[in-house]
Amino acid sequence: MKKVSVKCPKCGANLEVEAAEVNVVMPVHCVPTSIAVEIPVPANKLSEAEAKIEALRNAGVNVANLFSIRGTDGSYEVGRLTDGQFAVVPDDDPIFAAIRASKTIPDRRLFRRWVMAQVFHMMIETDYKTGQPIGFTAALRRKGYKYQWEMVVEELRVQARLNVTDPENFAERNRWFNRGVIVQMATDYIKLVRNIVTKLRIRSCKGVPYVRLDGTNIFIKDLRTKVYEPLEKLLRSIRNTRQPAALYRATVNFYKAVKETCLFFDMEQSRAFKDAYKGAGAFFTLKNLILFHDCGFPKMSQKMSREYLYELASQKDLEGYKLFGILKDFLVVNGINIEAMRAEWRK
Repeated sequence: MKKVSVKCPKCGANLEVEAAEVNVVMPVHCVPTSIAVEIPVPANKLSEAEAKIEALRNAGVNVANLFSIRGTDGSYEVGRLTDGQFAVVPDDDPIFAAIRASKTIPDRRLFRRWVMAQVFHMMIETDYKTGQPIGFTAALRRKGYKYQWEMVVEELRVQARLNVTDPENFAERNRWFNRGVIVQMATDYIKLVRNIVTKLRIRSCKGVPYVRLDGTNIFIKDLRTKVYEPLEKLLRSIRNTRQPAALYRATVNFYKAVKETCLFFDMEQSRAFKDAYKGAGAFFTLKNLILFHDCGFPKMSQKMSREYLYELASQKDLEGYKLFGILKDFLVVNGINIEAMRAEWRK
């Protein structure tokens, strides 16, 4: 049957499906949030276990180590072969539960894969001249200052909807990008602007000193009322929000002020943003590897590895860069070859 490759026009996530069996609805924004994959279950031809495996295959899940087995009572189960050990995959596995409930593959799975693809890409980015790896932090810095605001605005927009439609997914994402992070980002921006202003050349108009801030002439005596106070007022509105939707709107307003005040590509990204970015990237990459690539923490089963990951994320004092370090060790322990995985996705 003919294969159809469906690609999100913005994020580039690929999903190969068989045209006659699967109908895919793709989003038009950068981060997938509403992807539904309708899965037929031909009960008259396949056992329930075989149908589950076929559904996962059509959704892009690696099923090379999954098998349908028949018990002595005539019932069928899905089994997984890992390191020579055969085990039955429980029916309460998250992806199977989702299939039974709505015949869809949850969009959060594609989001995790999208995040993992971005993390892997940035981990192996190289210097334009030497071709040597530059590291994840440098790759993030390469995206420019504007990127941090564009990214969090979109993230908070999605979170505002997930808070209503998918509380569990909301909690996982809000763990990293939340009000505290946005407050710190806004605070850091105001400090950046103050620092930039102190380095500007002081000009004079009819004896009145002024500076030119990102193309706008502002009298020095008006800096407080026209630049700093409006920004500080917007910062207070962020700090006072209590609901995800309100936080999203307040962040949009602050970013609008950023664009109107001062925005340069090489401005230093907020440390809070970089840490949250690393934490979110590490968390969803680890989760995806555990759920769909048979990876795990040393001497832990898939279930134990998943629980341990949640335990790590629940630690409020765990900074994102530390979880990112755990991810690096995890890749080594599990023998993950990033280049090989990315090549496999391009097939």
